[in-house]
Amino acid sequence: MQESKLFRIISRLYAMQQDVSTNKQVRRFEQFGIELCRVTLNHETGVYQLVEYRPYHEFEFDDLDLVAIEVYECLADMQLTF
Repeated sequence: MQESKLFRIISRLYAMQQDVSTNKQVRRFEQFGIELCRVTLNHETGVYQLVEYRPYHEFEFDDLDLVAIEVYECLADMQLTF
């Protein structure tokens, strides 16, 4: 059985929460070798900033699940395009 795509996204975002070695954690998400979005976690505020590149949008979330859903939708949109 193949691992869930949403589970992999949540795992990466959860790792950001757990790693407190720096004040800000950054993860990039790509599809077919093309970077589609970037998530930055500010540990001081607990806010995730999501930047989507196609089309360009910036969002802020204070909930890991909401960020994961947005990242999933961003990646799924690209996959449906091809």
